[in-house]
Amino acid sequence: MNTRDQESKPVVSIDGEHDTSTGWLYTLSIEWDDGTRSDHELTISWVDHEHIVGGTIPPSVIAKVAAKIAAEQIGKPTLPARFDLSTLRRAIPDFEYLLKTAI
Repeated sequence: MNTRDQESKPVVSIDGEHDTSTGWLYTLSIEWDDGTRSDHELTISWVDHEHIVGGTIPPSVIAKVAAKIAAEQIGKPTLPARFDLSTLRRAIPDFEYLLKTAI
């Protein structure tokens, strides 16, 4: 069995990273359990990055883990095309704990 088969779904792939005036914008895709794929954008502000990890972990790592948590907790039917790290912090109970234990 290869490593890809062992990955738990949903699987998040970061397709692009863009600097913004307040942080970063990530374009990403999510491969769901049913074999479908959806495209999303996730923004992370410098303030949120500093608040959550003190700037010690690259924002790309935070983006990938945060998107996976969002996919698992919010789910395919309701995960919006665009979302922000601060929105996830408010929408998902224990989000910061889930994020910190996954990185």
